[in-house]
Amino acid sequence: MKTTLDKYITERVKQIREEKGLTREQVDNKLGFAPESNYVSHIERDDEKSYNLYHLNELAKIFGCAIADFLPHPPQKENSLKEYRDYIAEARRKAKEEREKQKK
Repeated sequence: MKTTLDKYITERVKQIREEKGLTREQVDNKLGFAPESNYVSHIERDDEKSYNLYHLNELAKIFGCAIADFLPHPPQKENSLKEYRDYIAEARRKAKEEREKQKK
């Protein structure tokens, strides 16, 4: 599950990528991913995957911008850390329920 902040960053990276005239495949290549990985496509389409700081650092170098260019200015009002913690807690609760079902 992407938090509100993850979604913002994904859209911002996509916007800058398109402004630079780069395809997803070209960015995959520059990031060192195999052509068939479709890594950037997965990030842009998938609600589970998101960029990490290492990706953002490399993307900033590729795009010739600052990492801060991927972040909201001013910071967003939503508490993405709370969203993330709630998601993790829910995932753990579901996993525990599933383990208990399997024991029966």
